[in-house]
Amino acid sequence: MPIETMVVGSFPKSKNPLEDAIREVVDLQLRYDIDIVTDGELRGNMIQYFDQIPGLERSGEGLRIAGKVEPAGRDEVDAFTKIEDYRLVKSILKTMGKEHVKAKVEITGPMTLGTICASTDVESTVKHYDLEEEEVLFSDFSSALLPVVNRALEIGAYVQIDEPLLSTGQVSVESARKILKAFASHLPSSSIDEGKVLCHVCGSIKSVAGLYDVLLSLGIPVLSLGFSGEKERDNFDVISRASFEEHGKKLGAGFISNISAEEESVVFARYKRIEEIVGRENIRYVHPDCGFRLTPPEKVRTILERMKTVADKIV
Repeated sequence: MPIETMVVGSFPKSKNPLEDAIREVVDLQLRYDIDIVTDGELRGNMIQYFDQIPGLERSGEGLRIAGKVEPAGRDEVDAFTKIEDYRLVKSILKTMGKEHVKAKVEITGPMTLGTICASTDVESTVKHYDLEEEEVLFSDFSSALLPVVNRALEIGAYVQIDEPLLSTGQVSVESARKILKAFASHLPSSSIDEGKVLCHVCGSIKSVAGLYDVLLSLGIPVLSLGFSGEKERDNFDVISRASFEEHGKKLGAGFISNISAEEESVVFARYKRIEEIVGRENIRYVHPDCGFRLTPPEKVRTILERMKTVADKIV
């Protein structure tokens, strides 16, 4: 498969009405020839999106556990904002005559979502979960997220599972292995075979012992990692062609910073280093290290312009 370009997910907040804001984000990505576009995650942060899951409710800028976390029904899943925004993106693309363009849905993974929600209001959490049995909590979050993920795949989306907390040491590696392997086992094999599911982990996977082995063991075809930031540069020391090929994995390579406008020569050299380590045939996507939520809009445009210039040389 050819190497394709994408962004990780979020774009800076917009003051415009939601549909207009998403249209602007889609148009911006198309302007720079992004192959797989996103809605920009403009409704809220990576936690707020999931307030439709039974057992969760809004608390400040996040969510708290207010009951047993359970899967939503089919009708509720179909009305989930992640699903609605994907459909809106596809509708916008159709009006542009670009209905063939692929689109991606970002889903906060069960380990990260469970950990953050449980810590938002511990007093409320312990009414419903024994924190000494964290795998029960994570398993419930996994079960609640799976219908949303599978519905997104069913209607044609690419899906990115975001697990930024895995590299921070806040989550047990063994719990992550058990929960995420079970989670991945319930994804449709057709989407796995087509490389339509990614697991994105921010930061240094070198900093947590055993984490790389866990990621390789998952039934998720693409591992999305950063290589540009100070912490992310550690990832060069971990990845290898042998490990990717042994486990049948492809790489989503964060080859350009999401926060600073790097020189094209720096970005190109970084990509070539990644390619030398894992092999061109094992790179599936190229993208910035992480999202653009806190990046000034004018800098986002510069980063996308330079990303396109370098991508034109390598894809």
